[in-house]
Amino acid sequence: MRIALIAFVAFFALPAAAQTPPARQNAPAAPAPAQQTKPAAKDSPLPTLNMVVPQRDRDAAFAFYRDEIAAGRCPAPLVRRDKACGAPAAMPTKPWRLDQPLPDGVKADAPPPGLIAKLSPSPAGHQYLRVDTDILVIGLGTRNVAALVVDLSRLQ
Repeated sequence: MRIALIAFVAFFALPAAAQTPPARQNAPAAPAPAQQTKPAAKDSPLPTLNMVVPQRDRDAAFAFYRDEIAAGRCPAPLVRRDKACGAPAAMPTKPWRLDQPLPDGVKADAPPPGLIAKLSPSPAGHQYLRVDTDILVIGLGTRNVAALVVDLSRLQ
């Protein structure tokens, strides 16, 4: 029985061993094909998230602020001037840039809960934040600006 088992294993093992080519000892090892085509990690740029904000969300944000003004309230960042509520004086430059993290000194606040309820759920790993007169989509850990939802200075 033992001899039959050894013969059986040898019968199937020998053809497999015969098909394997012998290793060349003097030839340099060739790099794997995946290593030849893949760029180094430090050479490739970070991917950007091309996030598109639906027009429905833009319209909902403007409608929310128009309704608040019509009800006699002046929600932040809007200011009351001469019995009217509107956007503050225009700032010379925006303190943020798309696909860039918010600078450390820039204050970002949560939009009003009523507005959050009207917007689409924020994408995974992101949240809605208000920076000055802009409602933005910001990355949670990175503070990376992914998209502009609405610029309230354009509120009419």
